[in-house]
Amino acid sequence: MTPFSIKLVHEQDRIRLILHGELDRGTVSRLDDAVEEALSGGCRHLTVDVAGLSFCDSSGLWALLRARRAVAAVQGSMELTNVQGVLRRLLDLTRLGEAFTIDPGPAASGDA
Repeated sequence: MTPFSIKLVHEQDRIRLILHGELDRGTVSRLDDAVEEALSGGCRHLTVDVAGLSFCDSSGLWALLRARRAVAAVQGSMELTNVQGVLRRLLDLTRLGEAFTIDPGPAASGDA
């Protein structure tokens, strides 16, 4: 089991949430809290970097969908970046990849 962590990095006009570890039923509340913290601070644009995810279950996918809805509610934007591995497979199987703006990032293009 890989411990879950979230790092918030303030960039020019957005906040980057860097996820690491396992996003599952036991950890999704931490993502919910991080999104709420970012939005309550006035940020409207999020980048969620998922390169460090080692696992994501349906609870994690629902948390990402909740985040997207929360950002949309403030007329903001959210993109997933470095989508690969288990999350890529989950998005492909559920066809929910279309629900997100996805930047494959350098990890997917082989530039990393």
